[in-house]
Amino acid sequence: LDFLVTEAHARSIEVHAWLNPYRALVNRNISALFNHVSRRFPQYAYPWGDSLLWMDPGAEQVRHHIISVVMDIVSRYDVDGIHFDDYFYPWPATGYTFPDEPLYQAYLAGGGTLSKADWRRRNVDEMVRLVGEAIAGVKPHVRFGVGPFGIWKSGQPPEVTGTSQYDVLYSDPKKWIEEGYVDYIAPQLYWLTTSSGQPYEPLLNWWAMAPP
Repeated sequence: LDFLVTEAHARSIEVHAWLNPYRALVNRNISALFNHVSRRFPQYAYPWGDSLLWMDPGAEQVRHHIISVVMDIVSRYDVDGIHFDDYFYPWPATGYTFPDEPLYQAYLAGGGTLSKADWRRRNVDEMVRLVGEAIAGVKPHVRFGVGPFGIWKSGQPPEVTGTSQYDVLYSDPKKWIEEGYVDYIAPQLYWLTTSSGQPYEPLLNWWAMAPP
């Protein structure tokens, strides 16, 4: 990374470190090192789908680990930004139910009143907010951004249908812009201009106008 930053900056190219905050392994057959997040907090590392291992966004220990990794990068390397991919709670996988009910029940037992969906979104909101604040507190020139899935909610804008970042991945990038949690978003608009359910131009215009 140090080499990449040095060579990129010599060519006036910015470097934004790209991370998937909760996706611990893309292949569960990999033998992780002793200090890997999945081995430090195995009780919050869940098999998901055919191969993934996913960390629980509702676990405070996982949140602190993500923040510490980001700050290690920011403090030791001259990166221009930190960039999160669109994965927060995982995409649905056939035969799998995300096993965070114990953490949700503990939240309710502690006096919490949010629905499970809102609680999940709050977990991700809190992580994003704290990461942004931590970066700004050390190197305010380093930008923090997210590349969300291209559809915030089905029906936004009206002609759009499909998977919802808000309802399926339990994350609200529109809120993060409105509340100042992130410096930018780069929505993943990979559809054709001729797509009927996910038209590129209306989605692009909607995202451009979404922040206040």
